[in-house]
Amino acid sequence: MTTSKSARRRRIMASAFLLAALRPAGTRTAAFSFSRSSSLRAAQRSPSSQTTRPPQLRLSRRTSASLFSTAERDAAADTKSEEISAVESQIATKGDEIRSLKESGISKPELAPHVGELLALKAKLAELTGETSSAPPKKEKKKGSHPKKKQGNKNNNAKKDESEMSINELRDSRLGKAAAMRDAGAEPYAYVYDPNRSASQLAREYKGKLEPGEEDADCEHTTCEGEIAVAGRIMARRVFGKLAFFTLQDETGTIQLQFDKKRLGERDAESFKNLKAWTDAGDIIGAKGTIRRTDKGELTLYAREWTMLTKSALPLPDKYHGLTDISKRYRSRHLDLIVNPSVRDTFYKRAKITSSLRRQLDAKGFLEIETPVLHTQPGGAEAKP
Repeated sequence: MTTSKSARRRRIMASAFLLAALRPAGTRTAAFSFSRSSSLRAAQRSPSSQTTRPPQLRLSRRTSASLFSTAERDAAADTKSEEISAVESQIATKGDEIRSLKESGISKPELAPHVGELLALKAKLAELTGETSSAPPKKEKKKGSHPKKKQGNKNNNAKKDESEMSINELRDSRLGKAAAMRDAGAEPYAYVYDPNRSASQLAREYKGKLEPGEEDADCEHTTCEGEIAVAGRIMARRVFGKLAFFTLQDETGTIQLQFDKKRLGERDAESFKNLKAWTDAGDIIGAKGTIRRTDKGELTLYAREWTMLTKSALPLPDKYHGLTDISKRYRSRHLDLIVNPSVRDTFYKRAKITSSLRRQLDAKGFLEIETPVLHTQPGGAEAKP
């Protein structure tokens, strides 16, 4: 009996101490003092206490471990929030310092270390908050304010906006270029131009000749005296700074034109600038120069000068889609002949067949006349409204 009472007393004391430890610090009371005599006296005074057992607090190991882990997490969170607040205050202080330095007129090299410290603080704050730090976007450096470069940039921007322009706006833009040519003393619609070679003739004469990168500066591989002159329509234009490549198409095929700013400047200092400002896809131009093969082996006319022959008022159909609608092709047959080589070849063969038959019949004494006998509807005086 004595053993059970002492065990019970020890359990009561342990429960009391545990309750005191779990209470907040502000409300924690002093430890209770228990002795054998006091407990016996209390038992004698209240007989009912012998039968009524005090409440026991039973805590499992898992519950106690979770209580202590929660306290540790709260303490860590408080420490982390304090660190975040400290870093944020450092960032604000450094930002104010940088702004004041900028206002005082500090140079960029002297300001760079301060900016580096600010970026390091921001990276540290991103690590504490768990956010991904993204570097500020780099500003593109503005190029030199040379008037020629500005003109080229304007032309490039205009080219980018052509896809969004209406037909009337495109027409006005191109006619404005023709007016600019007249103001500069150039004629946008030339009266005469004499090319001495076609694309197919150059392809035959230089077949198997000239290594990649080689130029026929003296025209040794052709019977043409002097410079080679070609004329045709611009099907594509590619401008790369001081170098430009055009794809020129005539009635026999296509050939590439190469324009170099330095080479064109030998005869006209403004030639290359005018080339970029005045030409568009669809224009008909003439070019004079020598033949060379590019590093990729493409036969190219290395131009020394160029001439605007006909300024196109409207652009060509889309380069990749072209004219696919049959009814639109019939309504705009001239565009169909320009952009579809197979259609142009069909018309060429038809014209040759018709002219050959006509010559044979003329040689045999036949007379060609046009009569309405094969018409399905009467015409002339017998026509009825």
